[in-house]
Amino acid sequence: MSKPIEGVLRHKNMEEETMSIENTPQLRSFLQMWMMSGGMVISTVEEVVNDGRGIELPAIPGRDFKEELTKLSELIGQIISRIE
Repeated sequence: MSKPIEGVLRHKNMEEETMSIENTPQLRSFLQMWMMSGGMVISTVEEVVNDGRGIELPAIPGRDFKEELTKLSELIGQIISRIE
């Protein structure tokens, strides 16, 4: 039996190519958090958006809420685009 050539990628089966809660602990953790709090987060965000006023966030040393929310928005968009 021959050995694979170093540096050549072996073909992965479908289970390895597709992220699932069975093969990706981070996805499992994310979905557990979302199952516990996702509905409440969506409801709260809808209430904030529907209020319509400008938003003033508290200053906390070492944190930038606007930057964090922007990053969250970008990452959620990427997750959504990869859902099959």
